[in-house]
Formats: sequence, structure tokens, C-alpha cells
Amino acid sequence: MRQQTILTYLSAGAVLLFLFAAAEVFILTQWYRTLENHHKRTALKEEILRLRRLASDIDNGFRGYVLTHNATFLAPMSAAERDIPLALARLDDLVADGPPSLQGRVELLKGRFQELVKTKRRLVGKIARGEDQDVLVYVKLGDGVALSKTLAASFDDVEDKIKRQFPSVESLEPAMQKRTLWQLVLVQVGTVLLGVAIVQPWLGGALVSRRQEL
Repeated sequence: MRQQTILTYLSAGAVLLFLFAAAEVFILTQWYRTLENHHKRTALKEEILRLRRLASDIDNGFRGYVLTHNATFLAPMSAAERDIPLALARLDDLVADGPPSLQGRVELLKGRFQELVKTKRRLVGKIARGEDQDVLVYVKLGDGVALSKTLAASFDDVEDKIKRQFPSVESLEPAMQKRTLWQLVLVQVGTVLLGVAIVQPWLGGALVSRRQEL
């Protein structure tokens, strides 16, 4: 009978440890996913900021070249053109496992970038060939400003989706700490109550058997 009682305690203890470990794994997994989302959000924001700077380099370089015809202004523009495909590829990798809605916005942003580079490069070629009048018409009509605004709107759209898809840890941290604390308390209380519920019938049966033996 004593062996049976000991075995009962050991079995109940094993069950409790398993349940507690499972709950701990679940809570840690939640934290891991939150931190992973935070790192993804940070990486995406950094890439978007880098792309904004590259777009600005193209616009500023083009503007300087139009005003002065000095090829020096084309240097940052050419450098930006080389860096844009790599930056867009990194952005693609970051959203590869994201929702289709985010991927669609990134594809639209890529299209806007291709339009920007193609248009500015075509106009630079016109200036180099002495076709300044066509470029002046483009500037006077405000086509360049419209293109820049369209690209900026695409940037804002992607950033807005990133904010909604990957909430910042700072905004979630107090709520998550409180929720995690209560989860741990409930797990511990629930585990103890479950252990009592498991052990009590066995112990009751063991006591009855013991009394009968006496």
C-alpha cells in the first residue's frame, strides 16, 4: 500500500511538472513572437528610411543637374540607382512571410521607384543631348512633383501597414507584462488545484484501504 501511495505522488508530480512546463513554453513562445515582430518592425522601418533617402538623393541630384548642367550632381543619383535594387531586395525578403496586403504595397512601392529612376534617367539623357526644352516642360507642368508625391504616398502606405501589422513593443510591454504575470499565477494555481483533484481520490482510496486493514 505504501508503494502505491508513493507511486501516486510521483505520478501526480510528473503530471504537474509536465503541465507547468507546457504552460511556461506557451508563455515564452508568446514573448518570442512579440520580440520577433519587434525586430521585424525595426528592420522594415530602417529599410523604408534608407529607401526614402535614396529617393531624395535621386530628386536632389536631378534637380541640381537641371539647374547647373554640372555632372557632379549626378554622382549621388548614380549611387542611389545602384543601391536601390539591393534595398528593395532586402525589403522583399523582410515581407516574404508577411500578409499579402503588405506584400502588395511593397510591390506598388517598387513600381513607383522604377518609374522614378526611369523618368529621371530619361530626362538626364535629354539634357545631355541638348533637349532642355522637353525637361523644362516636364518641370513647369509639375510632373516631377506629382511623381514625388505619389512615391511619398506609397511610402506612407507601406509604413502604415507595418505599424498595424507589427505593433511596437513599447506600446504592448505594460499590457503584456500584466497579462504574463496573471498567466503565471493562473497556471500555478490551476496546476495546484489539478494536482489536488488528481491526488485526492487516490489518497481517499488508500486511506479507506488502510482503515480496512486495521
